[in-house]
Amino acid sequence: MRRFVERPSGTGISPVADVLRFELFDKAKHDRDSFDCGVPALNDYLKTKLGQHSKKSLTRGYVLASHDGKIAGYFTIAASRIMVSVIPDGRGFPARMPLPTTLLGRLAVDLKFRGQGLGGALLVEALRVAVKVSETIASAAIEVDAKDEQSRAFYAKYGFESLTDDRLHMYLPMATARELVQQQSG
Repeated sequence: MRRFVERPSGTGISPVADVLRFELFDKAKHDRDSFDCGVPALNDYLKTKLGQHSKKSLTRGYVLASHDGKIAGYFTIAASRIMVSVIPDGRGFPARMPLPTTLLGRLAVDLKFRGQGLGGALLVEALRVAVKVSETIASAAIEVDAKDEQSRAFYAKYGFESLTDDRLHMYLPMATARELVQQQSG
């Protein structure tokens, strides 16, 4: 039996271990208690803070979940900004103004779903959401604070580059994200 990850918009599918859907996080619908990615801070955030932060419009959380609400993975995004001075070579951005960005705040996969490509699927969906939002609200790049060198290597595989202020603080120009999303959709 083939199983798929589905996006609610119906724009594509990719094989994985269970029928899963990308959905906006809903604490009444999604089972947070059984989620365990192996990182206590990420588990705790999903279980105790994401609902509150969403309600206060501090972030938006998206989950990859089964029809019964089990969460295989999640990510959060929010508006942010960085100074152009931390971008290597400035990349042609105006030097004296802060650059509007989309912050990929958290990304985690439940241990039960590791090794199935869900981290990449979550990241591509996060890029898809960021690209879509950038059509309405200006965002020149996607930024992430990788938690360690392993996470940094994961983001680098997708084209993220380190900023000059911290090797683990990374960015991906929105134009590059747009190209990546188009490649994945095509």
